[in-house]
Amino acid sequence: MGMAPWRLSVLGEARLSGVAGPLPPLQKRTAAVLAYLALEGPTPKYRLAGLLWPDSGEDTARNNMRQLLRRLRTTTGTDLVLGTETISLSEEVVTDAVELQAHVLASRYEEALALGGGLLGNMDFDDCPDFEAWLSQAREQLETLRRRAAGAASDACEQKGDLTHALSFAQRLLALDPLAEEAYRRLMRLHYLAGDRAAALGLFERCRQMLREEFDATPHPSTAALARDIERGQVAPPAVSGPSPVLPLSVLRPPVLVGRQREWTEMEESWQARRVIMLMAEPGGGKTRLALDFAASKGPYTVFQSRPGDVHVPYSLYTRNIRRMLSERPELRQGLEPWIRRELARVMPEFGVPGQTLPPMRAEAERARFLDALGETFRRCLEGQAAFVGDDIQFADAASLEVGAYCQSRFSEEGAFPRIIDCCRTGELSAEALSIVKRVEAAGLLTVIHLGPLSPEAVETLLDSLVLPGAVSLGKEMARYTGGNPLYITETLKHLLESGNLEGGWPERMPASGRVRKLVEQRLERLSQLALQLAQVAALALADFELELAGEVLELSPLVFAAPLRELEAAQLFHGDRFSHDVVLESVRDSIPSALRSLLHRRLARALEKRGGAPATIAQHWLKVGEQRLAVPFLLAAAMADESNLRKHEAAENYQLAASILESLGEQKEAARVRERLHATGGSEHQTDA
Repeated sequence: MGMAPWRLSVLGEARLSGVAGPLPPLQKRTAAVLAYLALEGPTPKYRLAGLLWPDSGEDTARNNMRQLLRRLRTTTGTDLVLGTETISLSEEVVTDAVELQAHVLASRYEEALALGGGLLGNMDFDDCPDFEAWLSQAREQLETLRRRAAGAASDACEQKGDLTHALSFAQRLLALDPLAEEAYRRLMRLHYLAGDRAAALGLFERCRQMLREEFDATPHPSTAALARDIERGQVAPPAVSGPSPVLPLSVLRPPVLVGRQREWTEMEESWQARRVIMLMAEPGGGKTRLALDFAASKGPYTVFQSRPGDVHVPYSLYTRNIRRMLSERPELRQGLEPWIRRELARVMPEFGVPGQTLPPMRAEAERARFLDALGETFRRCLEGQAAFVGDDIQFADAASLEVGAYCQSRFSEEGAFPRIIDCCRTGELSAEALSIVKRVEAAGLLTVIHLGPLSPEAVETLLDSLVLPGAVSLGKEMARYTGGNPLYITETLKHLLESGNLEGGWPERMPASGRVRKLVEQRLERLSQLALQLAQVAALALADFELELAGEVLELSPLVFAAPLRELEAAQLFHGDRFSHDVVLESVRDSIPSALRSLLHRRLARALEKRGGAPATIAQHWLKVGEQRLAVPFLLAAAMADESNLRKHEAAENYQLAASILESLGEQKEAARVRERLHATGGSEHQTDA
């Protein structure tokens, strides 16, 4: 790929450079427009005008923006800003601030740190308070990325034994974050390890003075302890990077199921009555383990795993798992009759005829035929199975749940469909999914069983079954600390094993009771940078995650992920290429810095658009970063797809949200057209928060 003909510098002095060389420094508002478009992407032209001329009337602000863009076109001799109502920066422009983000994301830390200067230099926008607020946030996000780059580069050099460069990057980190006590500790340790004890102790005094002057505080005990170790010459050398300790399989999956005798009995009764069994519990409450053990006791079974994000895309749970099963049994796929293939093509385009588009469904009879095709395919895929387990159905889309309910009502009496066991978090079903559950329960076809925490006696029995030295003696403390939550117990055991504390009795200091996420975060801190980045992409990509997509987002070949995947599995954060538990996923997601989260969502949105991903999913990525206008076309595409499948509720929700966004942006004519489509679906007129 050749070099772009234009380079926009917004770090430090703002200016444009073309093939003929640099142009004079940009004027303040021109620099503001270009920087905003570079970092935020396509933006309504006159919303940006309102940010930059807040005290002018609307007509004046619009005219000022037109004049600014006209002057820019005259100066450069080309259109660097494209569009009419919504404007964006031309792809012919590369921007140093965007390069900084890309370098950090791809672990090119030295290149990132070479791009110095604050966003828009010393320019201030006191007369534009809303733009000033954006600028302040954008500056902080870029500084956060620089700090991350300096810390990661220092870590990498220290692991390789290159203390000279590790020191250099640590000094850069302290310069970027002069009030961070952790940066002082890092530099103190590195100075000592490099043989400069005096410099290390001098840094401690600087740290103590900074804390007193800035915060009227004293150093953290860990900082003071490090200073004492330096004085005594007892600082440990840098650890050589290597594989994480292998955790026993018994910790990931305890060998016996304990404390669930009552629930098992209730499940047996429902099984004999051919009712759907729904296990409800708090996150980590052990519902999946109970469901799988019970299903295994009855014979062969199949699991459909719902994933976060499914709820936004009708039939996503169904189509993902049916595709998997048909790929495993090609004879079933080949044996599907033409009428079934035709109906499946509505939600699985690979079954359609190339170049042929199915007409939208218009009547309930057409929808019934569609459900017949989905249900019959489902039934054939599950032939020979005693049980079907739907896991984490709080994430499931309502359309897929309707297919399951349809199959239960149609096939179960004739014994042509396996018994269903569903697992769900307490209180987290969507309103539409809850309506389906209540309808099936009212018909006498479903039993809800609530799982409570394990008793202290059950916790002790569980620990005894693991055959881990020292574990059984921790029964009372473990029950108190975890509240009897099975996931909290296993995560706490992992923490104690990895920290070498399991045989020494209950530690004096542990994260606040029940804080399993904090324990997961501590394991994340020990990951290599690439393994952490892969986990972060997976946490935001949700059901769309695959290594090829991660490669596109991180600008890397998917082949480099083999070692990071093994690392994530060894840390018991992943099973295969999926998170070991949805609580782990949520812990990773919540630990991602906001600036990086925004960048990853943008990259995922663009990558999925190129791949022809689900419009509703792409819209969610744009909404997560506040790009409401960019989400609108995808909301409309999702609504039209919903309409064609007679999913009126989902269509109305998407139309409603799109209309509300357009109205909030002043695009009244377009909003009115969307509301006409909303009325046609029978949707309500109430406003939806955009």
